[in-house]
Amino acid sequence: MNRPSINGREELPTHFAAADLPIRDCVELTAGLASYARIHGLGQVEVSGSPAIGELIDEFGFDEVCYVDVHKKPAVDIPAVPRTWRCSQRGLRCLSDQLVDLAKVPPEASTPPTTLPDGSVMRFARHSRLGDALSIVTGLERYCRDNAIASVAVTGSPILAEVVEVFACGRVSYVPSPSEAISGDAIFARSSWSLPWLDRFNHAVTDTFGGRARHQVPPLPLREAQTPSGQENVVYCQLDARSSTPLPRRSARRILSQVAAHGEVRLLGGPDTQDYLGQDLTYVRAELPEMVTRLLSCRLFVGCDSGLGHLAGYLGVPGLIVTTDDFETTWSFFRGYASLSVIPLAATELLIP
Repeated sequence: MNRPSINGREELPTHFAAADLPIRDCVELTAGLASYARIHGLGQVEVSGSPAIGELIDEFGFDEVCYVDVHKKPAVDIPAVPRTWRCSQRGLRCLSDQLVDLAKVPPEASTPPTTLPDGSVMRFARHSRLGDALSIVTGLERYCRDNAIASVAVTGSPILAEVVEVFACGRVSYVPSPSEAISGDAIFARSSWSLPWLDRFNHAVTDTFGGRARHQVPPLPLREAQTPSGQENVVYCQLDARSSTPLPRRSARRILSQVAAHGEVRLLGGPDTQDYLGQDLTYVRAELPEMVTRLLSCRLFVGCDSGLGHLAGYLGVPGLIVTTDDFETTWSFFRGYASLSVIPLAATELLIP
């Protein structure tokens, strides 16, 4: 069944049939459909497809979306790789634009006040990587400052505690075991993949609680500013086998041999990276404070789409992010970092002679 829209369109689809999608795309699809329903005043939309979609709807509490096993036709088919998913955005957070020919709801005359209470705690079970933690803490700190919220807290992965400790957070703290907590994962699921990584959680909190959103969220400074003891003739490389877009081993080894002409090469990674790249290289593992010190003193950073890549961008370390994924997607994540350049793997032979 189709419903009339609130912005003058004749009909908007409310039944969707999704292909068998990877879990990352299921998260984006679920959040996108919820946003689509909210923006266009639809009470609820239905979707069929992978059972993971139904589990995510329940986990994140998206009342705007109902999962069904199968649909009676007609239903809008969502293929495995829609063309629009690779046009500067990954996923369906902006699904409404794709379905109704860029239909827009007129902006509100004034920004509604935030409904996020002081002292709230957000729990993160799914988002436990360094890149996620940087986005969460930075975005939440800026949101609290811009909306006069005195303090909030996060809980979950230890990396959140490390980021809160290392970077200058005046309004965000870490608590190990709160009695009550909001699902931070459900809020993160509302993030748009078309935004730079730092901006994502800031806008997701705004989507959930109202208030002011900041575009181009700046990185937080270090809690204790470090005075570099001098630049080392070192090139740090992070070509992690666990990345969602790992480089082929032969390509990674070639890049390492090329950058070795510009300094001593040290690999940031553990046993899985050693198995991936070989035992004949120098590997370094360090906690976050030491990693910050190392990156601030190195000559160059070369990495993939990873948390350490975002950390290097945070710190203003000169470097390259080599991508094997859709270039626009990776570029959109990293475009807020002035010191880093994103290049496709095919360009490395030209740019790293």
